[in-house]
Amino acid sequence: MYKQNEPNLPNLALITPYQNLSHGVSQQSLGQFNCHVFHGSLDIAAQIAQTLNPDIYDVILSRGGTADFIDKTTEIPVVRIITTALDLLRSIMPYKNQVTKIAYFNFGSYLPSVEEIAQAMGIKIDEYIFHNSQDIENNIDICKKKKYDLIIGGTPVYFAAKRNNLKAALIENGTESIDNALREAKAIIETKQRQYNYLARLESILSSINEGIIVTDERNTILIFNKAAERIFNLTASNAIGKQVDLIVKNTRINQVLLNRSPEIGELQDIGNTLIITSRIPIFNANKCIGVVCSFSETPQIQKAERIIRGKLVKKGFNAKYKFDDIQTQDKNLKKIISLAKIYSRTDAPILLYGESGTGKELFAQSIHLASQCNKGPFVAINCAAIPENLLESELFGYEGGAFTGAKKDGKEGLIELAHNGTLFLDEVGELPKLLQSRLLRVLQEYEIMRIGGKDVIPINIRIISATNRNLEKMCAENLFRTDLFHRLNVLPLTLPPLRERKGDILYLAKSFLKKQQDLPKLDQFLDNFKYYQWKGNVRELKQLIDRLSLLSDSFPNLNWIEILELTGFALNKVVTENCSDFSLIIDIEKGNLKQIIQNMENKIIKYYMDVYRQDQNKVIKKLGISKMSLWRKLNNIT
Repeated sequence: MYKQNEPNLPNLALITPYQNLSHGVSQQSLGQFNCHVFHGSLDIAAQIAQTLNPDIYDVILSRGGTADFIDKTTEIPVVRIITTALDLLRSIMPYKNQVTKIAYFNFGSYLPSVEEIAQAMGIKIDEYIFHNSQDIENNIDICKKKKYDLIIGGTPVYFAAKRNNLKAALIENGTESIDNALREAKAIIETKQRQYNYLARLESILSSINEGIIVTDERNTILIFNKAAERIFNLTASNAIGKQVDLIVKNTRINQVLLNRSPEIGELQDIGNTLIITSRIPIFNANKCIGVVCSFSETPQIQKAERIIRGKLVKKGFNAKYKFDDIQTQDKNLKKIISLAKIYSRTDAPILLYGESGTGKELFAQSIHLASQCNKGPFVAINCAAIPENLLESELFGYEGGAFTGAKKDGKEGLIELAHNGTLFLDEVGELPKLLQSRLLRVLQEYEIMRIGGKDVIPINIRIISATNRNLEKMCAENLFRTDLFHRLNVLPLTLPPLRERKGDILYLAKSFLKKQQDLPKLDQFLDNFKYYQWKGNVRELKQLIDRLSLLSDSFPNLNWIEILELTGFALNKVVTENCSDFSLIIDIEKGNLKQIIQNMENKIIKYYMDVYRQDQNKVIKKLGISKMSLWRKLNNIT
């Protein structure tokens, strides 16, 4: 059944055991896939999968044990819609206060957080694992004897329970589970496409060079036979690929290279009546020799091309993606800082970004890189606190082959070296060990490095941007950070304000994070509760809260947003109260007599705590140590 059929979209086959899943996947896949729906579970689903043409379908989507049955019968990639604890909770909610003892059936493995759900709801949930239909029947017999109030599981479990006159509920996947599966399916298709593109480029490269190239596998079967090889051996690739290399290339030593695992470079070989230079190089995957690449040429140009390609592949992924236009703000101060950062980007001097976690330091670093003259080069980011100290030096500076136990025999480029002609971003630079501070200082002084165990000095051309949430000047005074390095890094400082100092940005950013625009009226009311919240996680924390609400609001329509957050363990009152020490009063002692000044001060304190505790008078009187009548009387005096 075709839900849509756009020629530019990949084809997804959904094999589902129940109707509702097909509706959900079809809706959520609109614009991403051509969704073709088939109905069946376990063995029937596997039979359906066997009939699907791999040349037509890019990926198969299914769930639970059905997906495992399918995976054994087809070469098409199979993506599982993973059942989550939230799906289980959603299935139980309609039976809240009706059941106390539930049997939950899950295929293959246990579901995390089942015990937590049971404790939260004050019920007992026993989990039964099955691998086939017989397991289901056996466990249903056990459940029958134990007299469970409710059986929850997939379609085979549901119908098995019904056949045994047991009360049953079908566990269904929510939008978030489907969305995760669709993202995984898209990633698989994109990865396959990248592989196809890579092979197409490789074939184009091999076809464009003048040297003959033959690549064999571990059984000496020819895998690649380029156009130059066709010319040299007077044989088409279609007649060579898939055959034993001995039948194609006479007096070759490819077999010996595969067995000996040793390369033979620049050897003379007689091809017909012509002597050519041949190089035979074994191909390794981990420690296993999986084939040989053989070149026929007068010069080793193919090896040079291979080094260039490998170098490009190593640097692949070191790219910045955020520009200044991606920084969302309405704050005048932050806009001035963005203007200052744009000026900084015109130079190649080191920049030091100050700011709390979540204020967007890497966002600024990437934007500066893309606006600078080195925007064509790589953007290499490293978190100085995330890598163990004993590995950080080799990651930054690289090493020569055999420099230490466990080192790669060919050595490794360091991140500083990989950032050549680009930007090196040192996040959390305040965590850099003192020994590496000295080495980094030399990099900034001389713009050259030496690998661990190396003898050669390697010149580099890089722009360094550092970031920290610590007070480096104080660390210098305490001898925890080198003063000379601090002054080298702090040439162009940039301080990013925390979100609590950008009150206007809180609602502005929250609106941009909100996935459903119809919830905008709720958002204003919701954020009004956060007027004294400190936002210690800054923009990152705000986005996480809004994302959490976007995920859960549909599932709990009878709860307001604060109650939904409390369900996830977020206690707003507790967090705000912990920050009450930051509250300060400004009293004008020139206005009124002592009694009036004290009353004004009392009014401000009471109003503050009424806002903090969301007008809960019981909590306010407990906090202030006054009676309810006294609070009522004082509230009446507040105009």
